[in-house]
Amino acid sequence: MRPALFVFALLLPLALLVGCRQQEEWHQLEGVALGTGYHITLNGDLAAGEHALIEAAIQGELASLDSQIQAFEVLSEATWLPFFAELPAGVTGEILREHLQALSVDRLFRVLDDFGIANAMVELGGVQRARGTYGRHPWRVRLPRSGLGDGSEPVLRLQDAALVTRAAPRPAGIEAATAPRILAVSAVASSAEAADRLARSLLDAAPDGTLEHSVRLVVLTLHGLESHIGSALEPLLER
Repeated sequence: MRPALFVFALLLPLALLVGCRQQEEWHQLEGVALGTGYHITLNGDLAAGEHALIEAAIQGELASLDSQIQAFEVLSEATWLPFFAELPAGVTGEILREHLQALSVDRLFRVLDDFGIANAMVELGGVQRARGTYGRHPWRVRLPRSGLGDGSEPVLRLQDAALVTRAAPRPAGIEAATAPRILAVSAVASSAEAADRLARSLLDAAPDGTLEHSVRLVVLTLHGLESHIGSALEPLLER
């Protein structure tokens, strides 16, 4: 055997091992926290025992967040903070919990930052945030059901962004639609907190068919439900 071929034969097993090491593995973490379920999918070349460390760090962060949410709920019930006092009766706790759940998703990404995780999807209480890609493709999620009855919600390419859906409070009694009214908003932004704020800011806005935001509106009109897609969201959809 020639020297060059002999060296190649010796190095081939090592090259294969290195190649296998570079192919990062997928890891799943899931459980119940903050009054809801969570599911985390991440891709990383983790060292021995690092999966357990990540899981322990996430559970510790969720326990800390849960304590903070309980403290905020006590404040909201006592109306010690002006912001909470202005919220409609009966939905104060729900709105507060949803907003803090969105903040929690962003906090979990900080935990993943500490471990250098470049590709991940975090879902908590319906709030979804993705980073990087799923293999060679962007992360794909379906928009929540609009109630239009078609049963075919579009697929959204979610890359380095978060998706949050918020619904308007139900009226106390039977209310006829005398003017178009937004029932739900699905918003995409760079963080879960930003998406949550965008969705809530549009719930009280007038429906606009020329929206420039990255949002999907479900609107109640005199003729039934309609779906309005913002121009910034349209390029991210797969139909």
